Amino acid sequence: MVKRSILWLSALLLLTACNKLDLTGLVAPASAEADQRVRESLKMSHLGGPSLLTVGSDEYSVYVCSDIHTGKEHLRLAEFMRRQRSDSTVAMGLCLGDISNEPGALMTAHDIIAFNPSRDVYNTPVYSIVGNHDLFFGQWDDFKKCFGASTYTFTVATPNYRDLYIMLDSGGGCHGKTQMEWLRNVLKGRWKYRHCIVCSHVNVFRTDMSQFMSGNLPLEETYELMDLLASNNVELYLQGHDHHRKETLYGGVRYITLDCLKDDGGYGSYMTISVGSALGWQFHNDI
Repeated sequence: MVKRSILWLSALLLLTACNKLDLTGLVAPASAEADQRVRESLKMSHLGGPSLLTVGSDEYSVYVCSDIHTGKEHLRLAEFMRRQRSDSTVAMGLCLGDISNEPGALMTAHDIIAFNPSRDVYNTPVYSIVGNHDLFFGQWDDFKKCFGASTYTFTVATPNYRDLYIMLDSGGGCHGKTQMEWLRNVLKGRWKYRHCIVCSHVNVFRTDMSQFMSGNLPLEETYELMDLLASNNVELYLQGHDHHRKETLYGGVRYITLDCLKDDGGYGSYMTISVGSALGWQFHNDI
């Protein structure tokens, strides 16, 4: 009877949620726990770019993408990099996780993101974090080799200001105790910076379980995180995971979920942020 019930439930899940269900998460659990990844990240010096990035103007641009899911095709990622590194106003790019779609793909993506003199005009850095797909099949070791840390901060120094960027690891479906304590300490220095932008992979507002444990933050952590961001004047919280664009203003913080950038994802886009006395952003669908 129990066996029959399990089979029935499995069939029901497949029939009713096959368009949303991430079956990979059932058979390829994430490598390493969140606290372990955070501890490893905080010891690393490799961030995908300098921890202090100096630009020559108080105004600059940032290119942002998410959910590339690199596999056999990666034309959109290459075009994203071409556009980023052809723009003289750009300080850096941000990649919000799910870079990989299969074992070995992180190395492929790393090669595409690397500066290419035949394609790129400017050698602007790209700062990345892990998504749940970057942890499946034991890929955390590959991520560290290719992109370095997944929990870190970096600062953009302009002639008159400094802007703080905080990169969080939520690839396993939570930020974890160690990372939340670290974030709390980092935000104590928020007052030193003109702007503060936080990036993570999992959508804070997601409530369904279509991707099981990697798809939702624990509610207690969500409450703590949103209170922490609002209390410390964080302006933008960038996230991916859902493949569908959405903007939500809560507690003075603008939460923006990006579309995907994978080649076989049908509709795709990326966003650019204009940083100056205020923050502005727009999405680009022509990719």
